[in-house]
Amino acid sequence: MTSWLGKMWGGSSASLPYNIESNPTYPATRHGSHGWAIHAANRKTDGGEVTAFQANKSDLAKAQLRRGTLSDAKYTDNASQTQLIPALHHFHRIKRLIHPRILRAHATLDTDYPDETRPSPGLDDLERTASTGTLIIVTEKAMPLDDWLESLDPRTSASNAAAVSWGIHNIVEALDFLHAQAKLSHGMVCPDAIFVTPSGDFKLGGFDLITPLGIADGDKAGPTPHFRKYEGSVCPPDYRSPERVGGRYDVLQQSAPVHSLDCYSLAVLIEYVYSHPNAGTSGTVPPPLQKALVRMKNDSPKLRPRLAPLLKCPIFDNPHVKAEKFLDEVLSKPIEEKIIFLQSLPDVLNRGVLNQNVAIHKILPLLVMGLRSSAGNEAAMTQDINRREVLAIVPLLFQIAESYLSDNADLFQRHVAPLVPLLFSINDRGVRGAVLQKISLLEGKLDQNTINASVFEPMCSGFTDSSGPLRELTLKATICLVPKLNYASMEKLVRYLIRLQSDPEASIRTNTVIFIGKIAPNLTDMSRQKLILPAFMRSMKDPFTPCRLSALRMAYTCKDYFTQKDVAEKILPAVVPHTLDAANDVRAEAFKVVDALLMGLREESQKMAKDEAERISAATCGMNTSASGDGIGVGVGGGGGGNNTSAPTSGSYLSGLSTWITSAPETNPTSAAGKNSIIANANGPSASTVTSRPGGVTAPKFSSLSLSDAQIGGASNYNNGGGGDGGVWSDNDNDDITGSGHEKDAAGGWDDDDFGLSPVKKSKDDDDGDDFFASFDSKPIIPRGDKSVSIGVRRSKLPQRTGPSPLTSKAAPQMQSSGMILNKKPKPAVKKLPSDLVNDWDDF
Repeated sequence: MTSWLGKMWGGSSASLPYNIESNPTYPATRHGSHGWAIHAANRKTDGGEVTAFQANKSDLAKAQLRRGTLSDAKYTDNASQTQLIPALHHFHRIKRLIHPRILRAHATLDTDYPDETRPSPGLDDLERTASTGTLIIVTEKAMPLDDWLESLDPRTSASNAAAVSWGIHNIVEALDFLHAQAKLSHGMVCPDAIFVTPSGDFKLGGFDLITPLGIADGDKAGPTPHFRKYEGSVCPPDYRSPERVGGRYDVLQQSAPVHSLDCYSLAVLIEYVYSHPNAGTSGTVPPPLQKALVRMKNDSPKLRPRLAPLLKCPIFDNPHVKAEKFLDEVLSKPIEEKIIFLQSLPDVLNRGVLNQNVAIHKILPLLVMGLRSSAGNEAAMTQDINRREVLAIVPLLFQIAESYLSDNADLFQRHVAPLVPLLFSINDRGVRGAVLQKISLLEGKLDQNTINASVFEPMCSGFTDSSGPLRELTLKATICLVPKLNYASMEKLVRYLIRLQSDPEASIRTNTVIFIGKIAPNLTDMSRQKLILPAFMRSMKDPFTPCRLSALRMAYTCKDYFTQKDVAEKILPAVVPHTLDAANDVRAEAFKVVDALLMGLREESQKMAKDEAERISAATCGMNTSASGDGIGVGVGGGGGGNNTSAPTSGSYLSGLSTWITSAPETNPTSAAGKNSIIANANGPSASTVTSRPGGVTAPKFSSLSLSDAQIGGASNYNNGGGGDGGVWSDNDNDDITGSGHEKDAAGGWDDDDFGLSPVKKSKDDDDGDDFFASFDSKPIIPRGDKSVSIGVRRSKLPQRTGPSPLTSKAAPQMQSSGMILNKKPKPAVKKLPSDLVNDWDDF
């Protein structure tokens, strides 16, 4: 943008402290532009919006003005008139006229004369001005009157009518200043010369014809030669008074007051404005003004009234105009009046007396200015009157920001964001409370760095303030900042929350619990561990009923952040007593929490059972694979040989025994070795002895089961032969069970088949056929040619147990009741076990 201007204007535009948009908002060719294009611009320092009027002098010199009427031909030069001289006249005049109702020029530039080394010609010598450069006038932000009228909302007719009345009031004040103070007549009061600021103020511009009246001018009577030459071509015909149309400038010189020209033009302008459909008066002039307009349009210049008395017209007696006038004069008002007015403005805005544009572009800058002057001075804040002013400003400031700046981030960043550090630096509880109540607005508009540095850090002082309401308000306000707090700020907040759990105010303790429950998802795992569970445990003991109720609800909300071990050992023991709490709400919430937590525990228990079953299944698969390779010699210990002497556990015993039973049908006792092994246990688990059978086959270890546990009184041997038995006993296989094997150390032992553990055909009604313990009820049927032999030990020969087995109370009686009856000759009586054997399971 700047490079474009520099290339076009020889680089001199860089001296202006403004950035000017290259594309005009209103082009120079529009109706009523008088050769000026209007561009949007902003200050380089703070980004403030301004308006730039630009006119190319070469284009102005080529633009022909319309000729005046025949009646004023004698006052008009015959030479062709262009827009250049009137534009130069306006360029020189606008920077010298300063008044609140006159369009204020911040800077001007004629690129043909960029500095003072070569001054431009004055008003008396405009003809000699170079015509190759560009004229630039930077003013306050404004738009043409016609465009402003079009922008009004037709649905708000009352508000529009009040705004129009305020605009006319502004123009009357501007003209009264020119007439009474400057002794000048504007000469071109028309819509083309009126501009409207964003706040709705009407500003007077268009000084193409401005002139003094009543001066001698050689042999030509009336105003300046410039006025006489160009007024018929520049001013629209409808706005020219009768004496101007007739060229009777002597009347203006000799007897016309200075206001007579503009009084007539203003009456026509007022009629034009109120005729617009958006003016809010249905296209008619309000009755109080109609009589005044008749006098203002009198044909005689002497009878036209001065404009100052017009300000007393009832049309200007409305709340909008009164509020606007006070805003314009607020800086000069006594501070007590200022405070009262500021306190009334929130209601004024809520009732729509002042519209959004006034609030943003006029009230907000005044509030910012007042806040900086008072709150920015620590010494000033010690005075009660300044403190009261700040307390009146802050709520109004946030009301405007919340109501009108929610969709305008640029204005918020420009006006409100810079005030945030200042507001939090004010050491006043009233101001801090007012700011904390609107903290959510700041969170939505400020970035994370500003939130952490400029908001949260100074805000933390409220957690330790001696005022309970301020501590509570600080806690409530912090909740909206949590999503933007960084790690360091969150850790700092956790420390304050731990402290607030012991606050003497019950409501603060309750709100702290609620706060913790809400921010739990934003905490790190470490912060949750040191905050949530201790906070719950502490709050459950609080004597304040709402605090306990909040703690239960927090526990329900945060249940996913507790481990099931903590739930079982800490949470539930703390919750269950409150199922009988004195407060009904607490009891109901306690039951709800208990049910929810028990459901989680139940799911966890089922998961544990499933995991355990999967582990056992995986171990079983490994055992089966090992047993298939090593034969029937695989014992409870899970090893394939007899050298494994590791002590088995109960789990390994059950899994190993089950594997052994399942693997038995898969093991071929008639292998190449042709031998089987046996296992014998002594009194203790460490005294087990392995006896090798002929053929060198090592007996499997089964150290977990003693002879006394099985209640077996004798020992048996496997069949050394193996011919055609199918892996089971034959009629002649070691039939002697008289106890010859029971020596001092009980070296002999029962084979697995002696317990009825040989493969059994499963009947349809036997649902426990695969169960190890159920196998004791089965009578093994050993196929032998054409007949079956049922083997077993007679019940009457077995010693009786007096108590249940530690492993199961079912196994021993089943073994006793399932007598193994042989079809052979009866066996000799079984010797009783030695007294040194313990009638119990071996220790694992």
